[in-house]
Amino acid sequence: MSQHRVKDAGEGSEFKELRLLEELIDTPQISQRKMADRLGVALGVANILTKNLIRKGYVKATQVGWRRWVYSLTPAGFSRKVQLTRQYVDRTLDHYRRIRSLLREELNVAPLKEDSKVAILGNSELGELVCLALSDLGVKDISVFDDQTSGDRLSNFLVQEEQHFTRSNFDTVIEARANDMEYLVVANMDDPDAIQGRFWEPRE
Repeated sequence: MSQHRVKDAGEGSEFKELRLLEELIDTPQISQRKMADRLGVALGVANILTKNLIRKGYVKATQVGWRRWVYSLTPAGFSRKVQLTRQYVDRTLDHYRRIRSLLREELNVAPLKEDSKVAILGNSELGELVCLALSDLGVKDISVFDDQTSGDRLSNFLVQEEQHFTRSNFDTVIEARANDMEYLVVANMDDPDAIQGRFWEPRE
């Protein structure tokens, strides 16, 4: 089981600032309470963030009624949004590269070959990154199972119902149900000692 924790690339005050600028463009008359809900922060935090943007000259607030305001981005605000967007894209790409590197480390637990048959349990963003990491290693025979989203596609692979999963059909099984590498499990089905329990029993 992985011991790595990978934080969301969007965490931090600058990301909240970017999200707030985006919301003000999309909904100029948004209330502070609705803004707090959209950002996932307390009402007081949304109020402080908005006041800071106004104080810095990025946002203009115009009162149009009792406790009703219309917000608009100034030219400096649009420039700030472009700057924050570029920074966010750069952080996201770095985050993505780091996860793929960590995944390759985890997948080294199993002796994967180009003709290996791999099952992924879980249709998640982490599962999609696992698919990409497997492709980096040249693995093409990949099956994905998830009862909740069967019929969908994960990185071009059809998601099948988990009742159709038979462990003896695969060389390696990877559990990637959650978007957290701490819960990623890689098991080589030819090595029962490497299996850490969970949903598997040693193959007879």
